[in-house]
Amino acid sequence: MTNEDLYYTFIDIANGLLTGSMLGGYYAMVSIGLALNFGVMRLVNLAHGDWLIVAAYIAAALATLTPLSPFWMFVPVVPLMFVVGYVLQRWFLNRVSVQAMERRGMSTNFGLMSPLLVTFGTSIVIAQALLGIFDSNARGIPNELSFAAIRLGEDLGVSVLRLIFFFVALAILIFLHQFLHRSHIGRAIRAASDDSEIAPLMGMPTAHVYAVASGIALAIAGAAGVMIGMSRTFQPFDGPQFLLVAFGVVIIGGLGSVKGSLVGGVLLGIVQVLAGTYFGPAAQQVGGYMLILLVLAFRPKGLFSA
Repeated sequence: MTNEDLYYTFIDIANGLLTGSMLGGYYAMVSIGLALNFGVMRLVNLAHGDWLIVAAYIAAALATLTPLSPFWMFVPVVPLMFVVGYVLQRWFLNRVSVQAMERRGMSTNFGLMSPLLVTFGTSIVIAQALLGIFDSNARGIPNELSFAAIRLGEDLGVSVLRLIFFFVALAILIFLHQFLHRSHIGRAIRAASDDSEIAPLMGMPTAHVYAVASGIALAIAGAAGVMIGMSRTFQPFDGPQFLLVAFGVVIIGGLGSVKGSLVGGVLLGIVQVLAGTYFGPAAQQVGGYMLILLVLAFRPKGLFSA
């Protein structure tokens, strides 16, 4: 192997590690909300990907109504999605939770299935509503950073948007850690994730604690939705593909582990980019699925189980 071959091999690996890590930040943003939902409420929200698309559509609609930079769309979208998540959990999903079913004398098995059925139905309703309100044409949010890149050398570079995604995901993880460990409501959320009967002893109704957690999860999904709109096109029925990505990241990082979302996202991104580099674009998805299968085989609870 010549020096030139060694150089380009090094560049391929460095690009794979760098681009994969930045892609991992994007994946982490998509999956943190799903991990938080499962970690606190043991709820698998099958409509998670569709809420990302809702946020993307809202941001795209607002961007056409204002001359402001698309980055300002985070300001209205994130609080709006928090309110949607809070209301949805407080007055809808809490009524079909495992605890609610047990209070009504129903079987635990039905209590586990009921939220899945409700969120699955919500996913269908959201997709059909988006199709009716908008159309099936692909949309996006044009911005000045769509094709911007930082050059780290003649043959090495990184997308500015993906770099932003990575640091935003990191900032959100730090914020969540501080919030869950230092605030009163955060400690109540952690307590409720271990035992739903503890939260009322801390002076907070379990329903309120769950609703706040769901609101935070959907607010993060809202931020991810804006990023999706800024980095690629989207359509009403794109939700399930983002749900699959989120599932993969959560399985790798650990069911219910928020910090595992970043690690899982980075690992999945690196494996996909390197597989695509050496075996072709079709190998990206195959490489990701193989990583998920390996984790399930040797670490069934993920690298960081909750």
